Amino acid sequence: MNWVKKMEGEALQIADYKDGKFVKVIEQAIIHGKKVLFQDVGEDMDPVLDNILNKSFIQVGRNLCVRIGDKEIEYNPKFKLYITTRMSNPHYTPEVSCKVTVVNFTVKQTGLEDQCLGIVVKAEQPSLENTKNEVITKIATNK
Repeated sequence: MNWVKKMEGEALQIADYKDGKFVKVIEQAIIHGKKVLFQDVGEDMDPVLDNILNKSFIQVGRNLCVRIGDKEIEYNPKFKLYITTRMSNPHYTPEVSCKVTVVNFTVKQTGLEDQCLGIVVKAEQPSLENTKNEVITKIATNK
């Protein structure tokens, strides 16, 4: 979450489910082309966000509009929406997962070591790496 704040600077607006005005914050950001950090989202997304996540835009004259709730508002292409969660391993529905890019920042040192080892082994002994991947696949299939 901090890297988003550093990357976007002071132009970033914060929205939160706990705040009853989060829809208003997002609406204003869409109209003015601002960046919004929607934080502490659970596994269920508010249906108000569906048209934004689907990029269901409506062409009205020369302007793009998006429907949020019962309103159609003008969409500014500079708008960006970042969604964060505090859950360590969230399981979003397939509908949500195909609409967004999920980035997991809970990386451990041992996981990075395994990845680096896999890269080195693949470069030096590709057959050994292929055998390892086949064994892992078999183990997952048997579970």
